[in-house]
Amino acid sequence: MQDRKNRLLWTVLAVVLPGPWTPVVVLAYVLDRAAARDRDARHHDEEPPYPPPDPYACVPVPVSRNRTAPSR
Repeated sequence: MQDRKNRLLWTVLAVVLPGPWTPVVVLAYVLDRAAARDRDARHHDEEPPYPPPDPYACVPVPVSRNRTAPSR
């Protein structure tokens, strides 16, 4: 929805301003889109708050309460 509003705003601005300003408006629109794409890419590159589970990890053997007992 926000992208739609921005596109409408840039289109209205390009139509309302006189002809020589149209390339400036188009350039500003392209730079705004590139900046938004960079922000989205940086957001997706962040590490998750916890590491993903390792599908190949072995399940640890439960530890017995008696430490002096021989291992099985």
